Amino acid sequence: MTTSSPETSTRTTGARRAHPEAHDRAAVHPPLPCEPYLDGLFTYCLSVLCDHDEAVTALADALVVAERRGRRPGPDAAGRRAWLYALARWSCLRILAGHRRGRRAAHPGRHGGTRAARPGGRPAAVPEDVRQQRQGELARLAWPEAAGTSPEQREALELAVRHQLTAAEVAAVLGRHPVATRELLASAACEVERTRAALVVAEAGGCPGTTALTGDRPVVLTPALRNELVRHVDDCPRCRRSAQRAVPGRWPGSSVTPAELPVLRAPRADLRAALTRHPRPWTGGPRFDRRGFPMDPGHRAARRARLRTRAVTTAVVATVVTAPALALWAAHRSGPAGREQDGVPATAREAPGPGVPAGEGADGRRNAGRGTGGDTARASADSGPVTAGEVSVQVSDADEAGRGGGRLTVVATGSGDTTLVTLTASGPDPVHWSVTTGVAWLYPNRSSGTLQPGASTTVRIHVDPLREPAGRWRAQVTVGPVGAVITISGHGPVPAPSTPTHRGFHRPAGRRGCAWAAGTP
Repeated sequence: MTTSSPETSTRTTGARRAHPEAHDRAAVHPPLPCEPYLDGLFTYCLSVLCDHDEAVTALADALVVAERRGRRPGPDAAGRRAWLYALARWSCLRILAGHRRGRRAAHPGRHGGTRAARPGGRPAAVPEDVRQQRQGELARLAWPEAAGTSPEQREALELAVRHQLTAAEVAAVLGRHPVATRELLASAACEVERTRAALVVAEAGGCPGTTALTGDRPVVLTPALRNELVRHVDDCPRCRRSAQRAVPGRWPGSSVTPAELPVLRAPRADLRAALTRHPRPWTGGPRFDRRGFPMDPGHRAARRARLRTRAVTTAVVATVVTAPALALWAAHRSGPAGREQDGVPATAREAPGPGVPAGEGADGRRNAGRGTGGDTARASADSGPVTAGEVSVQVSDADEAGRGGGRLTVVATGSGDTTLVTLTASGPDPVHWSVTTGVAWLYPNRSSGTLQPGASTTVRIHVDPLREPAGRWRAQVTVGPVGAVITISGHGPVPAPSTPTHRGFHRPAGRRGCAWAAGTP
């Protein structure tokens, strides 16, 4: 007697299973998303947060956002890698901002009273061996030669040296201009080489000044000690000559470190547990710019703070009438009261007759108010850190393409770094509209369309922060076919002035970077 089973075996008959343990382990633990980049992303999060659990949480948040967002930036691996590092950076900045809010809440403020810290904020105790292992991982991330760099320089150097990102990728991660990023990396490389040369001089000994600073035993190179050591090398003739011989045959800034910096292995088990605990309805994701990269949460908070300090004004509504008899109607309105034109008194002509809707004159033309086609309406608008101070609508005469195209109402409103332009077809005919910007840093979400009678649409005009010029600017947006001109003025970010060079250094003409003084005192 034979029996049959509806279940189908998953094993192939007649073949021997190869590595059954590995197969079962892969079935139990499927590969994590973005597996090739996990080690570098975890190392970056740990170097920023300096805490193992928070680094795992930040990486889990970044992976969840990457899974929900998809492969938006581009199909190439370089764009994908920079995008993932940008997500990890956003997640770390979000956690650091939460720490700052927690410290402000726990500190007795000027309103009086102390607020209790949130429960569960203290991390759970870990075994001693695990704690020592994590401290060893943090010690491996130490980079004494970068002690004299600023936080911006250190972050760019970490991405370029430890994680082997190109200058274009570093600019994409940090949201900076590529040229400014290259200058930042060059200045940071100079500081690293200055520190390296000073350390070589201190290790060689032979100078009482360096011995007094460092002593006979190895010390931790803090930023303050580094500054004192570099200042002594600048002032001491013997140490300065030793520093010149420390890096022979290489231009300062061209090489940052002779060896690769270590990259830690990401804890896969802890990361899987963090992804399992991650709430699915989580909606605290980042805001993305036009390129698809996350925006810095600090920029968003600063924009909200500046918006709260400025007054919010009303919108300016400009109604553009494209009737051919607009000039004649304006001339009739500007005439004296009681004057007869074409045999009809002005007062009688303004009154609506039988069968004429309210708002239209006896001659069938709609009453559009006392403005003419050449009038200009202006008003200040709400401005943010990117766009700015004043949004105005200038009404110009309709061109030939707009005649007979119906009536279009244009409403311009400033909302932070976005200008909202509402278009309404208030005439009896459909209106084919278009929005044209004359500059590269302004772009609308829609450039053209068709409005049916009575329909309306809102066009958002954004400012590209990567193309926005520095200082004050003014640009015009044209709305067709009526020829309405919207003037938008703003204020772009002004680059910070360069830091002065230290004593004992000079910059040769025609070369970039920094160098030890070539001449002896």
